[in-house]
Amino acid sequence: MPGAVGPRLGATFVSSAAAYLQAVFLLAGAWELARRRALTPRAAVLSVCAAVTLAGVTTLAFVTLAGEQAEAMRHFLRVGCRALLAGLAYVVAAHGAWPPADEDAARGRRVLSGAFTLFGIQQLLAFFLAARSLAGAPAPGYAPFLGMADLVVQWVMGTAMILCLLEQEQSTALRAARQAEHLAYHDSLTGLPNRRLLLDRLSVALQHARRAGERVGVLFLDLDRFKVINDSLGHGAGDLLLQMVAGRVREAVRDGDTLARIGGDEFTLLLPGLKHGEGAGRVVQKLKEAMAQPFMVDGHELFVTASSGVALYPEDGEDAETLIRHADIAMYRAKEAGRDGFKFFAPAMNERARERLALEGALRKALALEQFRIHYQPLCEAATGRVTGVEALVRWMHPVRGLLPPAEFMELAESTGQVTLLGRWVLARACAQVRAWQRGGHPALTVSVNLSARQFADAGLVEEVRRVLEQEGLDPACLELEITESLAMHNVAATEATLRELKRLGVAISIDDFGTGYSSFGYLQRFPIDTLKIDREFVRDVDRDAGSADIAAAMIAMAHKLGLSVVAEGVERPEQLAFLREQSCDRAQGFLIGHPLPAHDVERLLRTAWAEPAVPPA
Repeated sequence: MPGAVGPRLGATFVSSAAAYLQAVFLLAGAWELARRRALTPRAAVLSVCAAVTLAGVTTLAFVTLAGEQAEAMRHFLRVGCRALLAGLAYVVAAHGAWPPADEDAARGRRVLSGAFTLFGIQQLLAFFLAARSLAGAPAPGYAPFLGMADLVVQWVMGTAMILCLLEQEQSTALRAARQAEHLAYHDSLTGLPNRRLLLDRLSVALQHARRAGERVGVLFLDLDRFKVINDSLGHGAGDLLLQMVAGRVREAVRDGDTLARIGGDEFTLLLPGLKHGEGAGRVVQKLKEAMAQPFMVDGHELFVTASSGVALYPEDGEDAETLIRHADIAMYRAKEAGRDGFKFFAPAMNERARERLALEGALRKALALEQFRIHYQPLCEAATGRVTGVEALVRWMHPVRGLLPPAEFMELAESTGQVTLLGRWVLARACAQVRAWQRGGHPALTVSVNLSARQFADAGLVEEVRRVLEQEGLDPACLELEITESLAMHNVAATEATLRELKRLGVAISIDDFGTGYSSFGYLQRFPIDTLKIDREFVRDVDRDAGSADIAAAMIAMAHKLGLSVVAEGVERPEQLAFLREQSCDRAQGFLIGHPLPAHDVERLLRTAWAEPAVPPA
């Protein structure tokens, strides 16, 4: 047929395009097999366009070529070019299909790579024959058998591909099994060993220590105030912090030590092969140095400390469970001693741990059994001595130990989550009580209620305050909510948002224990607060020490510059009150004005204080 006839051109274009696209798909598959990822959509589209364009260019030769050599040139363009491209593609694909050295199931890929190589060589031979035909050389005698060779090699390729698929399925199943085994023994968040693997390694370490006469240390580490971070910044930030802590601690310990995460913010470190207990102490010191640098979490600079407890084999236990339990007990003693420290286990701690466990059980029932009480401590105007408000302070009437102050149970309530329910109860009861006193003849009396970290982070706090105010009929201006300075500065943005919502209700906001944290007046200017409560540490010696007096005076003056009222805590002597009056402090609170008292005793005090000041006026 003449070269320009449409059907011949169409058939040539389709066959050429199919051949070139085969090479493109082959190379794309080899890329995906070797790199374990597909070509980008842009690269795939460009490759297909190039193949189709090349097919169009070679097909146009059937229109433009003429003369005696036209048929040979058409054959070279149609068959030779295709063979060259296919040969190169199969050789490259053979290299990509060859399996890496660490791959388990690789027989199919090796066979496939070999078949690709043979077929690539065969295609390059076809290109060589097509090129010889341009010079008028006759086809060699083995040319008729090349089609049979094609069939055999392609059958081998097909078989190898099936074998590859089967091996891939087997490899996927093995990877899934290994992953499941890894998850059974490792923490999914940090990748550290979990409790199960820790117990296995600890048991092995104890067996070796018995034979070698060595010590084994178990260090229990718990992050301080992690729940505050989790509640204020969110669980995502908390998870990121845990990962960063795990990485930093892992870098600080020896290669033979095992760091495990056994839940929440609790980590356990296995220290095998210790010669003496001081070795565990040195490890703790290294961990403290590692934790001293701040952590950057979602744009927040966090300073994180940890409390640690250490138990040693054989002094503190001879089995894995006992050592872990005793290290945990020692860690709790470190927290009680002020956090950011460590304790070695001592036998006396066991009794203390049992007491704590019993106290925790009783605490969970205390609210339902109505064992909590509220005592109210009066606040007076510094200038006149007249009582203008009270602060609600919770107490626990324990059935065995008697009346317990917050220091005995508040941290336990915080760690067990009971503090939120307890805080709601205190808020409702205090508002009801002060409203009753207002109806009884003290209409301007205010009440201050402390908010715990968990309660302040509770998403329903604002709605709860609104509900209590409406239910008790209390003027919002008569309620003052107190948060500590450290809580306010933990997450400035979140604190500001919550305080502004509370201020929209009309309640007053005060910063408690001011001066003990790390805030600045610049930060406090952002918060919609009404009052600063100067911590008792800055009031204690104002009448005896010039330095203390200067600090307290500066605090009062700066607060007044910012439009804030000032309450001085811990006022116990008339001389302290006299100094505060000289500095124009607004209100005072302390034993000089009145101790925390039950409601019925406060009522008698109010009747007296309303008629005459609780302390003489200036």
